[in-house]
Amino acid sequence: MSIPVPPVPSFPPAELTLSSVAGLRAAGVRAGIKASGTPDVALLVADVPVAAAALFTQNHFAAAPVNVSRAHLQASGGKVRAVVVNSGNANACTGAQGDRDALEMCERVAAALACPVEQVLVCSTGVIGVKLPMDKVRTGIEAAVAALSSELEAGRRFLHGIMTTDAYPKEACARAGEAVVAGVCKGAGMIQPNMATMLAFLATDMDLSAAQLQGALPGITSRSFNAVHVDTHTSTNDTFIALATGKRPATASWAGQLETVAHRLSWLIARDGEGATKVTTIRVMGAASDAAAKRIATLVATSALVRTALYGNDPNWGRFTSQVGNSPDVRNAHALRCVLQGMEVFREGEPTAFDRAAASRAMAREDVLLELQLQDGAGEAVVLTSDLGYRYVQVNAEYTT
Repeated sequence: MSIPVPPVPSFPPAELTLSSVAGLRAAGVRAGIKASGTPDVALLVADVPVAAAALFTQNHFAAAPVNVSRAHLQASGGKVRAVVVNSGNANACTGAQGDRDALEMCERVAAALACPVEQVLVCSTGVIGVKLPMDKVRTGIEAAVAALSSELEAGRRFLHGIMTTDAYPKEACARAGEAVVAGVCKGAGMIQPNMATMLAFLATDMDLSAAQLQGALPGITSRSFNAVHVDTHTSTNDTFIALATGKRPATASWAGQLETVAHRLSWLIARDGEGATKVTTIRVMGAASDAAAKRIATLVATSALVRTALYGNDPNWGRFTSQVGNSPDVRNAHALRCVLQGMEVFREGEPTAFDRAAASRAMAREDVLLELQLQDGAGEAVVLTSDLGYRYVQVNAEYTT
């Protein structure tokens, strides 16, 4: 059987990107780390130390760059001059040599910028368990420093330098008066983050402190990157970094503007999903608490049976409702109401009369909404999940072979 290959979606580029943020320059270069020959070393540099905050994976096998960046952010008190990234190699499960290599990446950037090494953060993404080809990384860092620019395309070159299995670049932006918020990310597989995402970078020229950023990041992440599910697998390298250059006054709604950009980026991750054809927003309402609603939504989102039904445009309400019934957080299952793409398909313990063909047609879209309404309380949550089709198995069965 020939495996159907879904078309690669196309999204217009964002109006602004990281290098559009006042006080930032960016670069992305080819260093030969990736066999494909595509860009694989990226560098983001601030003119002066800027406020920064980050969230990282909680995987116990956290990669060397995660450990180094955690330590540097704490040592610098949330002040950052640069972020250096390589793709094509995760530098994860690489022992003491991996730690030394991640630190050396920071040291080389710090020497080029004449800044303290703790003001440099490092990220890596790619295959796990392979030591970095440091000769290529060193050459790449030198080339990236020389290529730094504040031009719009420099931010896009940074973005291309962090991508691995991504089918398309992921970028988003928002304006807040004279200030801007811009973000990029990468991620298509190994996505069920725990306090992070694959690799994501948000920056604004608003005047915000590291404490303000760090205080806002958990909530923003919970409703965006931590609301994304692709394959129930948190990576060893997940990192979300936010920077504020302080060039413009902060708006009263600055956290909401950062969240708007983060939500768009997280939707783009779910849409990529290594063979995905759509994103389904699973919205749970009326749960006992917000946390309970999040657990119920996640249980539904992670079901292979639910996701294959979504792929096949099958309005199989039985899969949706039975998975809700598997949750220990549900108090009154018989009060459940299930609405798919605006069509009520289940209520109070039995299916409703609905047009299955019309429901199937309504599911054959890029953006699908599944609403699950309970009567246990006021808790609400949203989880974004990609569908599960033939192409996902093919991509991941042959990832290293």
